[in-house]
Amino acid sequence: MIGSGNSSMVHLSPCGTRVIKGINRIFSDRWTHERQAEHLRREISIYRYLPEGHPRFLRMYDAVDDGDIGVSLTLEYIPNGTLHEYLRGYTLREFINTRRLSSDKDQADKERRMRRRHDSLSLRQRALWALEAVDGVSFLHAHNIIHADLKPENMGVDTDLHVRIFDLAGSSLGDKPTLALESTRYFMPRASWEIYGVATDCFALGSSIYHMVTGFRPYDTLEDDEVEARYGRGEFPDLSGQTTEHIPKDSDTTGVSPVTGRLLFAETIQACWNGKFASAADLLEALQREVAETFDVADQEWIQQAGGF
Repeated sequence: MIGSGNSSMVHLSPCGTRVIKGINRIFSDRWTHERQAEHLRREISIYRYLPEGHPRFLRMYDAVDDGDIGVSLTLEYIPNGTLHEYLRGYTLREFINTRRLSSDKDQADKERRMRRRHDSLSLRQRALWALEAVDGVSFLHAHNIIHADLKPENMGVDTDLHVRIFDLAGSSLGDKPTLALESTRYFMPRASWEIYGVATDCFALGSSIYHMVTGFRPYDTLEDDEVEARYGRGEFPDLSGQTTEHIPKDSDTTGVSPVTGRLLFAETIQACWNGKFASAADLLEALQREVAETFDVADQEWIQQAGGF
């Protein structure tokens, strides 16, 4: 097993290049299995509906549905894990193993790996990830799909260090409503979770971009209830570039723009949190404008060529 959640469990296939996503057998009750099967069927439907070969998504190789709870799909495997894992420098399995051993040597090794990963991430790489994520969501919206659970934990990093968006099991499809809900730090405050659309996905993208730029989730050290309360009051994380919430390690960067002195994409992130974008395409244009204002010609060309923009 390489991952699990409320709606599925993911296993690496024997060939080592594909994963099989199916019912999470940790849950034993029939009702939960039926809900999981519904989510998996939604994901299969979306992969079949979308044009194949888009670089921001995984490839689906096969799908199985016995009409009951025997539902699974076979997807492309990306060995670098999720973007969340890549940013922090260790995978969920490594974290569990380290916590289980919990020796000073193990903890020190984890800290060293985290430091090396953060130090190695250039500002242009973080900018590329932000653009790729928004480009992928723009593609979903163009096909009348709302993701509904955007966050770096639902984005992968492939072997060439490009972002891939996945976990479409809770997404809306046409007139079929969403089956999922964003996590607290990516959730736009609203009267009901049944309200969703471009603005809620863009809000989640704003928090995701903050995560990419800083290496930390918004309000990473606070409890979920406190984050929810602050969001409800319209109080969002500091974007000034002078925050003391995250103390850099040695040469580590918190993603500060060399031009403005604020966090990279600060204006765009704030606009996401304030619901200012009418579409993900508009959000993408805003990011591209800031890239042009922030990076030199060589970095701009690298970002454009690497992302295929």
